[in-house]
Amino acid sequence: MAKVIEKRPDGTTVIVVPAADAAELEVGGEVDVRPAANGDALPWPVGALADKLPPIEIADIKAARQEALLGKAE
Repeated sequence: MAKVIEKRPDGTTVIVVPAADAAELEVGGEVDVRPAANGDALPWPVGALADKLPPIEIADIKAARQEALLGKAE
């Protein structure tokens, strides 16, 4: 989880990211940043479903696509 430590007059925001989360970042590299919804909570449905469903595997996605294609062909 990143923490905002400074908001500059020009609109620039300085954010500190824990070392474990930033280990692969390079100086000058670009990253996507989005505000957290409701503080630390994940946005719905991600937060609502966290730890309630098994992870989706590639095989599951392939099977769902195959079923959809077969359904359209009939």
